Parts: sequence; structure tokens; C-alpha cells
Amino acid sequence: MSYIGGLLFTGVIYVGFEFYNYLIIPLFGKVQSHRIPYRAPPQDSLEFIDKLYINFSRLITALFVWHCFQFSASALVLDLDTQSVLYALQLMIVQLPMLFIVYDFFYTLFHWALHWEWLYPLVHKHHHRQLSPFRGNSDAINVHPFEYVVGEYNHLLSMYLMTKIWGPGQVHALLFFVFILVGGALASLNHTRVDLQVPYVFNVRAHDFHHRQPRCNYGQYLMLWDCVFGTFMPSEPRSTDAVAIARSKKFLLEKTTATSAVQSAAATLPTTSHQDNDKLKSAAISKKQKSPSPKRR
Repeated sequence: MSYIGGLLFTGVIYVGFEFYNYLIIPLFGKVQSHRIPYRAPPQDSLEFIDKLYINFSRLITALFVWHCFQFSASALVLDLDTQSVLYALQLMIVQLPMLFIVYDFFYTLFHWALHWEWLYPLVHKHHHRQLSPFRGNSDAINVHPFEYVVGEYNHLLSMYLMTKIWGPGQVHALLFFVFILVGGALASLNHTRVDLQVPYVFNVRAHDFHHRQPRCNYGQYLMLWDCVFGTFMPSEPRSTDAVAIARSKKFLLEKTTATSAVQSAAATLPTTSHQDNDKLKSAAISKKQKSPSPKRR
């Protein structure tokens, strides 16, 4: 791939991330109108390190997608005739859930390891600075580079294992495409306030709870392996949302009142213009020049 081609390809990946933020998430937001209330103050603004990690993740994703293309060309079925596509769709009914189960097996263990006491401050602590995710994809990929690279290439590992499990000619590239597309959507939704719940399959509240209670719910997409390993904890039910909403409103009111008080106090302080500063500076220089110099003995 040429240098210009690489830049164009990376640009397409950047646009793809916005596709999640401005199309996919709002679409699900219309389907599910209920929102998860804030039970902890969110990280309102992104710092330099956050923006650096987010853009690194996007750049790495371009390389990851390129490797996915190379893997698909060498190991997956690429035929797009009607018979091949229909056969792939039939197999996808079984293969896609299986793929998510395989992926989450490795991710759950990796995520659990990131919470080891000696490792947590070095890598995963950055992601947990956000106690109440709401930016969708931007909060999802705001992670340490090591964590992001391992998490992304775990998709490739899972797909490779699927080809070994099913054998040659049984895994279509269409499966890989749907896996990455759906996985990106679910990971993004996990970092929103959209209260999407698919019973026994997917629940945004489970991951939202993990951001506040980090010793549970390590799965990325499914809570299956958390249930197996005994690390699953149910999040607060919707019946408690009214209390949480009242508390969050009180917090926002107190925060707004405190901010207004600071701004009001700052407004009462005397201010000087640039011209006044220049005059003060000139007067100080003149005074210094007029003051008698000490006599030498």
C-alpha cells in the first residue's frame, strides 16, 4: 500500500468511528428511550492524555483492519455468489454467537488480569478514571495502548481459532465483517447511558456497573464467563433509577451553584486592561531610571 493509500485508508477508519457515534448509537437510543442514570460523577472533559490515547487507538485500528483483510484473503471464504452467501448466513446463526463466546473467554481473563493490584495502576487505571461513561465509542477506546492492542487483536485470534474448529471452507469473510461491526457497536453502547438489555445476552448496565465496582463483570460483550468464574454481579435494577436520578440532579445543582459562586467572586475582582498594564510597566521603568544609583565608596 502506498503512503497516500495508507493515509486514505486511515481516514476511512476515522470516519468509521464517527459512524458509531453519530449513527449507530443514536439509532439504538431511539429504539431504547430509557437512560441509565448517573450514579457517580462522570469525567466531563477530556485531557491531553485522553485525546492522545483515543487517537492512538484509531491509528492502531487502521493497522488491525488491514491485518484482518490480509487474514481474510488467506484463510477465509471470499466467494460472493448467491449460494456461498446463503450458506454463510446459515452457518452464521451458530458461528456468530460462538465467536463472541470464544472472544469473551480470552477477554474476560485478560480484563481480570488488568485488575491485578500491581498491574492496574500501570495500564487499566486510566480507563477507570471515567466512572460513568457517556461518550460511546470515544470513552470505549480511551484506554492504554497495550490494553487496546491486545483487545483488538483478540478478535483476530478468535477468528483464527474458528477456522481451526470448523475446518477449511466453512468460515466466510462475511462472518468476520459482521463480528467486527457488531462488536464495535456493542463496545460503544457499553459506554453510553442507553439502557439496552437483551435478556441473558447483553446488558449495558453490567459494564456500567463495572466502571464503579471494578472487581466484577469483566466480560466485554457477554457476562457468560463471569457467571462461570463467579465474578458476575447484577447492576442496580431500573426500580432504583428514580432515587439515582434525584441524587444526580442534586449533585449537578450543587456543582452548578459552586461554579456560579466562583465565577461571581472572580467577577468582583479588579481587572486591568492591556493598556493599563503597559502604563504600569512604563511607570515602573521610569521610576527605576530616576532613582539615584548607590554611591561607590
